[in-house]
Amino acid sequence: GRFSYRSGLDAADRLLALPEMPTAISASNDEMAAATISVAHRRHIDVPGELTVTGFDDTLLATTVWPEITTIRQPISDMSHAAVDLLARSIRAHRAGGDTEFEHLTLDYSLIERESSAPPARPIPRGRIA
Repeated sequence: GRFSYRSGLDAADRLLALPEMPTAISASNDEMAAATISVAHRRHIDVPGELTVTGFDDTLLATTVWPEITTIRQPISDMSHAAVDLLARSIRAHRAGGDTEFEHLTLDYSLIERESSAPPARPIPRGRIA
């Protein structure tokens, strides 16, 4: 999808129309997860009984839909500060005539468990990823 509610509706419609419906959909953001839940409701698919739906970002939307969305909370403020710091150091190094070394930085995130996730209600065939 394109990270929008509309693209989430389209993607969920395609996924939930498959002959073998998925047991879980992990959306790229909370908007797309909310759209997936909407499509599931329209198709009379129980979330999370028949389908786990997760999102990403932990936006306000994650707690305004039913069921509330299990999601990943990112440290947006820390990410912003780290990005500016890395950019400033890169500019200083470039101005000083030095090489700019790229740095890999990992920041902590949190899984926020809410009502949209549960273990699969039906067995998953061996050799398949849920």
